[in-house]
Amino acid sequence: MYTKFVSGIKSSNSFAIFTHINPDGDALGSSLAVFTFLRSAGKTAHLFLPNDKPIPPKLGFLPNVEEFNNFTPLSSYDCAIALDCGDASRLSDENFKLFLKAKTRMVVDHHQSHEAFAPITILEADSASTTQIVFKILKACDPKYIDKDVALQLYTGLVTDSGSFSYTSTSPETHKVAAELLSYGIDAGFVSRKVMKDTPFSIFNLKNRVLAKTKFFEDFKIAFVSYIDEDFEATSTTEADTEGIINNILDIDTVEIAISLAEIKDKAYKVSIRTKQNVNAAAIAKVFGGGGHANAAGCRVYGYFEDVCNKILSAATEMLKYA
Repeated sequence: MYTKFVSGIKSSNSFAIFTHINPDGDALGSSLAVFTFLRSAGKTAHLFLPNDKPIPPKLGFLPNVEEFNNFTPLSSYDCAIALDCGDASRLSDENFKLFLKAKTRMVVDHHQSHEAFAPITILEADSASTTQIVFKILKACDPKYIDKDVALQLYTGLVTDSGSFSYTSTSPETHKVAAELLSYGIDAGFVSRKVMKDTPFSIFNLKNRVLAKTKFFEDFKIAFVSYIDEDFEATSTTEADTEGIINNILDIDTVEIAISLAEIKDKAYKVSIRTKQNVNAAAIAKVFGGGGHANAAGCRVYGYFEDVCNKILSAATEMLKYA
């Protein structure tokens, strides 16, 4: 199943490892695990991330996280690997150009809306996380290079993208992989606390500020929260600090669709969509050129604030009719 990927690893000596902008635990965990594994195997490996997209502080505990962009790039690499990327645009233009220069190009992903951009692509859309897939691949390559650091990186991604094993994407295999990773001696409680619970005071203030302005539609089945520049300025936060807050409104028992809209620059907004039951979040995001999973997706929308809000709500309301 992973023959071509394993062959690409074994036949290459230099690797460029990429993940998406605004990296989450799965993006960082999968790319760091591949990096750590390759370094242990004696390979040259470099981690690429767009310079203007900082790593979330809560994920700063991950082994080797300081290695992102901390090197002198080669002019080209034997092999380029993109992790947790649903499409090429998520890499940034500069990084995608370097990706294309590699002799061997490979992608590992789990997004249902994936748009192929590499000759060797491993897509398992039913996996809870990309790290769940990566663990199986690394075992197929050579399990002796999977150590406690690799296990911690992979487990962090698994906890992040499975919602601490609460999302519908969590399967028997997810729990089996988690059990194997825990056997390396990592502290599950520590990871859960760092990834799912610990909250800086600034983000606590942001959460309270925006949740107080939550709007509800369609008999409280749709919940909508928005972040504008004033919210970030008042709480000393940024758009990157909005991750996870949307789950607070999805947890309301009547809500079937939760929408978060964050201003990233003038007339440009990042939209996150979370759903329950049979409402397809990826289908809503696809209307605006985005994508993701059945119950978690996102997109970028451009225009005036009120117009953007109305467009997103209209698409969500229409999708609710067919759930």
